[in-house]
Amino acid sequence: MKILIIRLSSLGDVILSTFMVRMLHNIYPNAKIDFLVAKEFSIVFKYNPRINKILEYDKSLPFYSHLLNTFSINNPSHYDVIIDLQNNIRSWVYSWGKSSTVFRFNKRRFYKLKLVYLKSRPKEFLPIPILYRDTFPSLQQIDDKLGLELWTSKDEGSYKPHSKTLDKIDLKRIAIAPGAKHFTKIYPPEKYVELIKFFQSNFNSEIYLLGGETDRKICWQISEKCSNVSNLCGELDVIQTAEFLDDINLVISNDSAVVHIASARKVPVVVIYGSTVPAFGFIPFRTKSLIIENNSVNCRPCTHYGRSNCPKKHFNCMNELKPEEIFNKISNFA
Repeated sequence: MKILIIRLSSLGDVILSTFMVRMLHNIYPNAKIDFLVAKEFSIVFKYNPRINKILEYDKSLPFYSHLLNTFSINNPSHYDVIIDLQNNIRSWVYSWGKSSTVFRFNKRRFYKLKLVYLKSRPKEFLPIPILYRDTFPSLQQIDDKLGLELWTSKDEGSYKPHSKTLDKIDLKRIAIAPGAKHFTKIYPPEKYVELIKFFQSNFNSEIYLLGGETDRKICWQISEKCSNVSNLCGELDVIQTAEFLDDINLVISNDSAVVHIASARKVPVVVIYGSTVPAFGFIPFRTKSLIIENNSVNCRPCTHYGRSNCPKKHFNCMNELKPEEIFNKISNFA
């Protein structure tokens, strides 16, 4: 049996798909599972033994050129099943004619519109990994009760992340990911500075800043105003970040991909939500976690992905979250 999964981007979404990959492998252990993913995110599957072949989408190439390279040269075969988790024009074109059986992810547009425009937040909701799994009907009742996977070279054939889901969390080594793709998902850097100083003065915590190339500015702003902070922003790739987190006691992050890297390595994680809300499904999956959000403002969520600025001009969803209050919540959580 040959199966193709399509999830081109983004990094967090690709990591969130790894739960479904394992469920597929569990019920079809002899199947060949290929994965079509953007080139910059293919590293997620570098060491994952459940994937037969990684097909890289290179967005720097013309659309027709990529289509020819991917399916005419690298993988001309017909697939028994295609599972399209991207469900956009590109993924439709890439899957066209490659299988008579295609399942596409339900993007729940009406559900997201209700959240954004009616502020209709359900008490219960399904996390994205479960929704991805349910895209393929044969998997809908399959659940090993485990979480995400981000294999590293250290896993050596069996996935054994360094679990830190104990009742008591040591706050000695803390990693903070202060960046995000969109402004309204970023807790202000000056507030992170205050938060870091609380941990240093109360727990003598070692603080490490993590992020990608686009997060260098905010990490620099924070490290310049804090002493004894290790700024690793832009220095580690995805796999190196996962390996580094194995030796970290707690991750504090905005609503970004680092949350899902930490979840995959079973590291306790604190997520600070601004313009987005957990009900969209992008939450820490099956690791010990704490959600920080401002439920006193009635304009959340104002977006699904995040915005470049606050449409109300006040940004109270983040500005009203006081560092001392966050520190106290984390102290009680740990």
